[in-house]
Parts: sequence; structure tokens; C-alpha cells
Amino acid sequence: MAKCPKCGKNLAITNIKPNCPNCGVNLLYYKIEERLEVDAINAEIEHAKTQKRIDRVKNATIGSPLSIVRLVLILLIVGTFFLPLATLHTKGPFFDDNVTFNALEIYNKVSVMDFDGLFGMFGSPLLGTAFICLAVSTVTIVIAVLCALLSLILSILSSSPKGFARNISLASIGIIATVASIVCYNLFISKITPVLPGLVEGGVGFGAYCIIAAFALVIVINVIIKAKGINVKYKQCYIDTVPYEVFIEKFGLKKYDLAAVEAIKPEFDKLRDEYEAKDKKSA
Repeated sequence: MAKCPKCGKNLAITNIKPNCPNCGVNLLYYKIEERLEVDAINAEIEHAKTQKRIDRVKNATIGSPLSIVRLVLILLIVGTFFLPLATLHTKGPFFDDNVTFNALEIYNKVSVMDFDGLFGMFGSPLLGTAFICLAVSTVTIVIAVLCALLSLILSILSSSPKGFARNISLASIGIIATVASIVCYNLFISKITPVLPGLVEGGVGFGAYCIIAAFALVIVINVIIKAKGINVKYKQCYIDTVPYEVFIEKFGLKKYDLAAVEAIKPEFDKLRDEYEAKDKKSA
């Protein structure tokens, strides 16, 4: 509910007159210059905050050659999931099927998988362990895919305060998940081959090892960027003529209202005059 800017009385939604029914002040023109100044200060603060986010995104993606290399490596991780990750060859009297798994093929298989039948195989005394290993291998490679996609999406936040820790964590989880998937897939093949000799063959493809290498390279490049201390180049923003950082240090970061601006106005005007004088002197 709106309030009168002078007396603070609540204004009913049906009150369409230009004057406050309590104190009679003109609601539109009461301290209009001061209120415009409040709006200007809040708008400039929001602009400065947005500009700093933009500057961090630029620094994280194209701010330096190393940032560009990091972005390319993250894209490389996503690309490696489309390389051959594993193979499975099944053959019998009336069938012969050879499948090369990558991210797309895994999605196609999982999307049409009979999960009830798969869960039923977990209790099999002969094949239960093998299919549990296959399920774990699938889940962990999906986790690795998610880590790669999150690394790509969140790469624009690499220059934020938690960017380094986030990048290292996602890449490390991706490596661990991929290694777990490789181990479990090899266990699946080793468990099922003795039970179905000559009917099932398979192994891990070179793409799985490329994923590990790509994640490792992302960790290395993040460490190098951190060690070199490539700082964000922030564009200078102003609140009127006062630098944003000086204003925030002096008066604090918050949403200002009329009372707050009136409280800081003497000091703010003094600062503004000082920086205006400096600008004229430098010009």
C-alpha cells in the first residue's frame, strides 16, 4: 500500500486525487527533485553492480589468452563425450550386434531401456554382479557428462570469488566419475564374459581416456590462471561524479530511500564537489 511521502499516512487504492487526504501535500510534486536524486543514485548503483558482473564474465571468457584457452578446453571436454567411449559386441546363432557407445548412443539406449528388466537382472546369481557394474558405469558416465555441461555453463563465472574452487571441483568430480565408469565397465565385461563365453565381447574406448585428459587439462589451466593472478579489469563507474567504490565505502551498499539520501547529503555533496574539482583540474 502506498504512503504519503510527507506524513506517512496509508493511501487507499481509491484515492486518485493528487493531494494527500490527511496533510494536503501534492503527492506528485512533493520533494520531486530529492526523489529524482534518490532514483538516480539507486539506478547508478544497479548499473555499477551489473557492469562488474559483465566485466567478470569478459575476464572469465575472453579477458586473456589463458582464459580463451580454458574456454576452448572446456568445449573440448564436451566434445570428447562424442568419441568412442566403449564397445559391446554380442553375437549368437541369429544375431550379431556391434555397438560403439558415446554420449548420444548412451542417451538413445537409456531412453528406451527396460528398467524393470534391468533391476530384475540385479538379483540374478550369474549375471547380477555384471549388470550392477553396468548400471554403475552408466550412472557415473552420466555424472561426468553433467560435470562437463556445468563446467561449460558456469565458465562465465570463473572470475567470481568462488569460480576457481567451482572449476576445480567440477573437473575433479568429472575425472573421478569417468575413472569409476571405466573400472565398472571393465568389471562388467570381465563378469559377463565367463558366463556367456564367445557371445559377449567389449572394452573401454579411447574416448574415455580423452575425457580424463581433458578434465585434467582444465584443472591445470585453472591452476596456472590462479597462480598468475590475472585480475579482472573493472570499468570505472560513478555515482554522480563520485567513484562507485568510494561511495560504497563511505555510505554503504543498499537501496536508498529519501530519508537515507537526506542523511548522507551533506557528505555526498562535499565528495561530489571534490571530484568535480579534480575533473576540472585534470581537464
